Amino acid sequence: MATPRWAWPGDLDHVDLDGRRLAASGSAIVRTTEDERLVLKAFYSLTEEDVAPQVTRELRMMLLAGEDVSVKVEGRLIIQGKLEGFVMPRETTLDLGLPKATKRHWIEQLQSVVRSMHNKDIIHGDLKPDNVLVRNGQLVLCDWGAAQLKAEAKQPHEGTTAYQSAWRCRQYDLPLCKADDLYALGVTIWHIWLGRPPFDADKHEFLDEEIADGLRPDLDAVDDKTVRSLIEMYLKSAPAGA
Repeated sequence: MATPRWAWPGDLDHVDLDGRRLAASGSAIVRTTEDERLVLKAFYSLTEEDVAPQVTRELRMMLLAGEDVSVKVEGRLIIQGKLEGFVMPRETTLDLGLPKATKRHWIEQLQSVVRSMHNKDIIHGDLKPDNVLVRNGQLVLCDWGAAQLKAEAKQPHEGTTAYQSAWRCRQYDLPLCKADDLYALGVTIWHIWLGRPPFDADKHEFLDEEIADGLRPDLDAVDDKTVRSLIEMYLKSAPAGA
């Protein structure tokens, strides 16, 4: 499924990119438009390579996932005739300071979103609270740069170490699989419930090596038996032979 080449109603060919900066990575910057109604993900390359294939790949995964799973695509960002990003509605990030009752609801929703995504044979590849948004009370996923189709899966090209398993940190050349998402779901639930990241970056300089050696989120810190059991179940996720 290729990204359509004809005009989309939400395409932008010129826009004030000086809106509020929300996030950045080594390949893209996420900003609001000046009126903060929309969000732009603008891609760039330090070597001046064409970013259109990268944009198209992420758009493809979002469209295949569908609006029940993914943040909506409003249009594409086209600068001087070149595809350099895409446009999304401004959604709400997770407020991890909300009551546990809200968090229980989120946990149920997030599991449903992941199930729906996996039923479409799509693997997100970078599941974490930062990549979960709230749209009209419903959770959806964003940042599909690491996503792959199960049938096309290769070794991960992106991801966040704190949400990766011991087997992934030991065998990074394994193709991305649904177990990657399920393990990350367990860590994400831990993060949502506790309201803080699973590991202190200042204390874990070589986090990937420590996880490979067995480091995982502290289950004893989870004060709810049901939630703790749920997290433990997901942390056991692994592909055959791993």
